[in-house]
Amino acid sequence: MQDISNWTVLIASTITSIVTILTAINKILDYKFKDFYDNQRLQLRFEICSFAGDLRNGIIKTRQEFEAIFDLYGRYELIVDKFKFKNHFIENEYKYITDQYEKLK
Repeated sequence: MQDISNWTVLIASTITSIVTILTAINKILDYKFKDFYDNQRLQLRFEICSFAGDLRNGIIKTRQEFEAIFDLYGRYELIVDKFKFKNHFIENEYKYITDQYEKLK
């Protein structure tokens, strides 16, 4: 009976250790995941702001370039919605871009 009790304690201890390790790994992955998407968000933001800046400086963009920016903004929105990031400046830049696109039509 003592052997069964020792095994039970050993198994319980092992399970507790595994759960602790998995919890730590999960926290690290959550941090890295959020950090990755934050970096991607910043890169997308830079691209969108650069595009708006180009338009303000009189650089002519094609419809395909506008469509690419619209796609980037869609990806940007997915990230900010998922992680609750907000930046009203980028929303204003996107509005400026869409206004300029409407002038192309």
